[in-house]
Amino acid sequence: MQRRRFRWHNYYLSYIILVALAIPTIFPIFVMLVISMKSYSQYATNPMLPSLPLHFENYQVAWAFMARSYLNNIVIIGTSTLLILLFGSLTAYALARYTFPGRQLLFYFILAVLAIPSSVILVPSFMLMVRLDILNTIWAAILPYTAHQSLVILVFYTFFSGLPEEMFESARLDGAGHPAIYSKLVLPLSWPIISAMGIFEVWLHWNDYAWPSLVLSNPEIRTVALQLVTFIDGMNVPEPGQSMAASVIASIPLILLFVFSMRTFIAGLTSGAVKM
Repeated sequence: MQRRRFRWHNYYLSYIILVALAIPTIFPIFVMLVISMKSYSQYATNPMLPSLPLHFENYQVAWAFMARSYLNNIVIIGTSTLLILLFGSLTAYALARYTFPGRQLLFYFILAVLAIPSSVILVPSFMLMVRLDILNTIWAAILPYTAHQSLVILVFYTFFSGLPEEMFESARLDGAGHPAIYSKLVLPLSWPIISAMGIFEVWLHWNDYAWPSLVLSNPEIRTVALQLVTFIDGMNVPEPGQSMAASVIASIPLILLFVFSMRTFIAGLTSGAVKM
């Protein structure tokens, strides 16, 4: 009886700790939602608690300004994520299943790139975009995002290296070459990793501000983060409700991604980690 009571105490204690840790994360989101429904006078009177009437027109104003940037984000991040998964998995397959001179050195080089902060390569990357003459085009965002795929390669490489050799030998005995093995055997087994890395790349780049602010000054191709800053900075009279409504609109995709895909993300990373 005492043991069961001890277990229940542990359960409630763990629950209380989790709730206490969640409050600092959830509270800013709650405040953002509350303020997004307020007029300026309501915000000045009572900024933290809900007020009536609710001003949904804040969202209409914010969406009218943000809609184009949503499409830009979908094109830029969708294209770069597909390219990252394609080239990352191909590179990892070559490193894991091919034998060629310098393979180990190339793998260590990819690992070393992970240790370089992204801020260090901003200026060289910008100069490269100038040389390629693609500033103020969506490719100025897509190509650098696609190039930064060391982590994706590492995760795929770890998974591919852990697949049983007998499976590949059996496929080769059936007459399959590397293209067929990659497309018909390895990729179907890699869907958990593909899903996890796809979710990670969307999460990583959706609200990126630093790089798009350098290469995308054209209003027609601004990303969500750039358009959000432009919307807030462009107000002659501060409107906290509209600013927070725009912030909610910018955050919705990541919140939905977290709510509906976190289990898939964790399962994918676990699939890769088990093979390490």
